[in-house]
Amino acid sequence: MRFSTAALLLLLASCLSPGHSILEAHYTSLKCRCSRVTSSFVSPSLIERIQVTPPGNGCPKSEVVIWTKSKKVLCMNPHAMWLQRVLQFLRSMSSTPPAPVSKRRAA
Repeated sequence: MRFSTAALLLLLASCLSPGHSILEAHYTSLKCRCSRVTSSFVSPSLIERIQVTPPGNGCPKSEVVIWTKSKKVLCMNPHAMWLQRVLQFLRSMSSTPPAPVSKRRAA
């Protein structure tokens, strides 16, 4: 009986994929978009689109991807000072105050 229990445990252990535990141990995820990032300056006039992805289930780090007007895709360092200023400016531009509500007078 002990032999069959040991054989069953050995069979179960051999079915576990070793690759999955290695990826978890090194906090490596296959769902991160950026493998390398750059801090080099990109002129805001050349930027067509910016995508900021916070850390989540798929990738343990924050990612900033910039699409330029010349169709280049760049992964940026989210901690670069120039990028932080551009993102802060864009947030201030998108947060516009609500339109005033006109009150009707009761007649």
